Amino acid sequence: LRTATRKRGRPVGADSAETRSRILAAARHVMNKRGYQAATFQAIAMEAGLTRPSVHHYFASREQIYNTLAAEGRAVFLTECIAAVQERDTFGAQLSALVAALWEVAQRDRSRIAFLVTARMEGARNPELDVWGGVGISRLLAEMVRDAIVRRELPADTAVDAIAAMLQALIWGLSFYAGFIDTAADMAPMHALLD
Repeated sequence: LRTATRKRGRPVGADSAETRSRILAAARHVMNKRGYQAATFQAIAMEAGLTRPSVHHYFASREQIYNTLAAEGRAVFLTECIAAVQERDTFGAQLSALVAALWEVAQRDRSRIAFLVTARMEGARNPELDVWGGVGISRLLAEMVRDAIVRRELPADTAVDAIAAMLQALIWGLSFYAGFIDTAADMAPMHALLD
């Protein structure tokens, strides 16, 4: 007597887009909670409520999953945060818009803002996982400070890199808080302080 075994592939009756999205959400959760190294296919499959072969059907490697999540994170950052900053014409308004854009992301899906923080930490520990490259928030903040100097909102002798680094620490701290510590609703009073 021979028993039939299911071949590797898409789960029976599964919707491809929904399953792929479920895997990515599960991977984001596992990576946020345990880090990249502990985000095994088995852990991701368990979190998604799928089998390991089902996860392999959609993604060939953990790196592919991470890179997909990183691309999503960069897209959120580029389309929402940078666009919000570019719509404002003063330094204070730009900083407020940046925090508001991050807050909006946290309200929609807290795990996405947490992944931005996780990816930042993973990139610091493992340079091959650096998802930011030249698109980083430090570059945006330095440009904001330089523009504020040109507009004479800040003194000409302002230390651009030092101010950008301080603001970067503030933004990553707020992002960490929004993604890991409290609920997105608790960010409202912090955002209100910048208005």
